[in-house]
Formats: sequence, structure tokens, C-alpha cells
Amino acid sequence: MKDRRRTQRRDSDRVLKETVEILKILEEISRGEEGDYSEHFADLVGLKDRLGRRKEDRRLGETLCSTLESLATNLQQLVKRRGDLRKVRITKVSGRKGARLGLQIVIVGWEEERPCVGKNYRLFKEDGGIFRSALVTRVTEDYFQTQNSLYRLEVLHES
Repeated sequence: MKDRRRTQRRDSDRVLKETVEILKILEEISRGEEGDYSEHFADLVGLKDRLGRRKEDRRLGETLCSTLESLATNLQQLVKRRGDLRKVRITKVSGRKGARLGLQIVIVGWEEERPCVGKNYRLFKEDGGIFRSALVTRVTEDYFQTQNSLYRLEVLHES
């Protein structure tokens, strides 16, 4: 049996390596850093058709490339929009007992849009997650109320 470390990498190994490199760069972009994944993406596109002979392998390669491209595009648009977004801190002031989000919980992030009656309020959290409220029922300058809870809203940075 040959020692695999001494042989040339299989195409599937190289696809995985390029995918990891692209994901590392996209993670940097998500933190607001500069990053260019285009060289790795070009290498990945060149390798995708050599994943295997089966139709399923070719579809998998196509799906991998299109999904990474879509993710990168969406991420770049979000990072560009971040300059237009308000950075806010929301604190849950009151709400149902036993709710998933407890009282006095603080969330910091960027608003998708300002609270609006009849819509869900969404916040892109600093940790990469998304906060989504129930339908907003009332909005004041410093607070917004949903069907279930009341939140204090503090603007930390406005572009």
C-alpha cells in the first residue's frame, strides 16, 4: 500500500482545500476585513468537473460552486449595506414568562430596517446570528413593542 502523503492529491482533496480557503476569506469579509476569494474560486471552478465521473458528482460540483458564489455575493452586499445600517442595542424590558429570550437580555447589532408597525423587526447580531421579533405593534423614539414583548432601543452608531 502506498503512503498517501507521498502521492499527488486527489481532485476531491483539492476541491475541499479550495473550499476551505474560500470560506476563510468569506469569514474575514464578514468581519469587515478586505478579502479576495476570486483566485481560489477560479481554481475551484476548474476542479469541479473532475470530482468524479458520475452525473451526481458533476451536480455536486455545480451546486458547491453556485452556493459559494451566492453566499459570497450576499455577504458582500450585506457588508456594503452595513454602512447604511444603524448599529443599535436592544434590551428586552418586559414580556411573557418562559419566553426563549429572557428579561433584561441585551442584543447588539445592525438593523435591517427601523422598527415598523405590522412588520417583524430584524437585527444582524454582532456574533453573526439574526434576531427576529414578533410583529411590531407600537413604536416610539426609544422603545418598540411587539405582540409579546417591549424592547428599549438605543442607537449606538448611525451612518
